[in-house]
Amino acid sequence: MTPHRLRSIGLRTLQASGALLIAGLMTGCGAPGGPNGQVITAPTQTEQPAPPAGGSDARPAPPTSGAGDIGEQTPGEPPAMATQPGKVERCHTSMLSGSLAQPDAGAGQRYAELVLRNSSSETCTLYGYGGMQLIDQSGRPLPTDMTRVPNPGPTLITLAPGETASATLHWTAVPHEGEPEDAPCQPTPARAEVIPPDETDPLSITWTSGPVCGFGSIDGSAYHQ
Repeated sequence: MTPHRLRSIGLRTLQASGALLIAGLMTGCGAPGGPNGQVITAPTQTEQPAPPAGGSDARPAPPTSGAGDIGEQTPGEPPAMATQPGKVERCHTSMLSGSLAQPDAGAGQRYAELVLRNSSSETCTLYGYGGMQLIDQSGRPLPTDMTRVPNPGPTLITLAPGETASATLHWTAVPHEGEPEDAPCQPTPARAEVIPPDETDPLSITWTSGPVCGFGSIDGSAYHQ
């Protein structure tokens, strides 16, 4: 065989070896090839959580409350009721009776004590000012204008059964401008509808102190003892 022929065979052998080497490097560095040259990616395995102890039917236990938790109650027992000390309630109209006491007249001025008595069998409290409406003999309301005075001012009063508290009233018997001077300045009230402090229902008292001039203007203090 000639030297030229030998060189040709050696060159082809060297080229075939190089091609095999390059293919091996590509196979080791990349993903395995599929038909027609596409790249096939191996599926990724997802790690599954371990099943809970006790089998698939096991369920987490409900949270437990510590001793002394609010609302903790033994099944079958009624809820515990807090014991509160006795509380004295406000004097309601239905618990009271009224009267007009100690009328005083002098120099055209009139004073009287509007008295409320605890006629119930329970102790109650009064605080502050009340209201009043003058009524004539036919049951019609007369002009009444109550003004609160600060002396004496509000103080909490506890009334045992039978005890009393009073509000001091002041008005005038002197006619004001616009009122008749040769006749009673205003019709004489027959009674007064009195509303105790913080109440809405009135109680009726007899009025025995004549007309209230100044279109029914009356100054009234808070209830006191």
